Amino acid sequence: MSSMAVLTKEAILELIRSRTGMSEREINLRIKEIMKREGIGEHAAALLLAEELGINLEGEEEALHIADLVPGMSGVNIVGRVLRKYPPREYTKRDGSRGVVANLIIYDATGKARLVLWDSQVGKYYNEINVGDVVKVINPSVREGRNGIELHVNFRSRVIINPSDDPRVEEIPPLEEVRSYNYRRVKIAELEGGERFVELRGTIARVYRVTVYNACPQCRRKVDYDPATDSWTCIEHGEVEPVKMTVLDFGLDDGSGYIRITLFGDEAADLLGEDPEVIEEMQKELIEAGATPKEAARKLAEEKFYTILGREIVVRGNVIDDKFFGLMLKAFTWDDLDFKREIAMERAQLREALKMLEGSER
Repeated sequence: MSSMAVLTKEAILELIRSRTGMSEREINLRIKEIMKREGIGEHAAALLLAEELGINLEGEEEALHIADLVPGMSGVNIVGRVLRKYPPREYTKRDGSRGVVANLIIYDATGKARLVLWDSQVGKYYNEINVGDVVKVINPSVREGRNGIELHVNFRSRVIINPSDDPRVEEIPPLEEVRSYNYRRVKIAELEGGERFVELRGTIARVYRVTVYNACPQCRRKVDYDPATDSWTCIEHGEVEPVKMTVLDFGLDDGSGYIRITLFGDEAADLLGEDPEVIEEMQKELIEAGATPKEAARKLAEEKFYTILGREIVVRGNVIDDKFFGLMLKAFTWDDLDFKREIAMERAQLREALKMLEGSER
């Protein structure tokens, strides 16, 4: 496991002095200002001052790939391309004040991770980072998330956008390859059932149900609680620590037809813009007020999450023929519409059509 040899305050001061020519008194004054402003200790303030002055304390961190990460590692640096960027959300801190958190998904040639920006880091980096950018994340906190590894950016971390000198950048597949990997765009009217790896573009026309259940972290099946042993059991994997699984059923209209779509887990929670824990609380309140679980799921869809209606998205998955609902898409992922990509796809289709036309005229 990688662990950074933590620089002492004296070593950081020496680096600042040698790189900037600032006097010791000047450096100490700046450190005191930062301690007061950020409410942090002297060592953390010295690190922050070095960062503000653009002094690279790097070289102390180990350059790794996402697949190498283990929760609890410190002193790592990771390079990844931004695949998804979710809107910032407010939350309530322990002291009752309001904070803000924003999530991004990054990937490299070995895997994906969630990048989490907290509070002042949201203001510092969020608007500067775009989908498709490469980010170098230095010294984040590495944690286990609901869906794998998370990199939490705090005041000790640094994010460099589109680094020019890191050899790992060359290894990262382009966004287009990762996004549309093996998926082909089709119209809803063309679906017959059984299609795999298809991509649909349409508008959310109806929200049927929103629910959260306790799931096995390995197979995502519902788990049962046994009060006698105070544990959760999966029929396949035995006793497990459950994860909260969000389920969203909605209808998509693309002008050629209409289809019902089911989306699970993180992808569903992200489209709804709410954490599973919060949705579960809303669900509990409705059930305690006398609603059946089925009614609660419908009420959440119609009364709380109707706000996603009218949103135009791209959704990817497999088509099944359900005995109750007819054709349905079991979705794996979704994305907001990327107009650049849509224009590129239209151009490619036009080129294909022109080629065929030219071929038939010969």
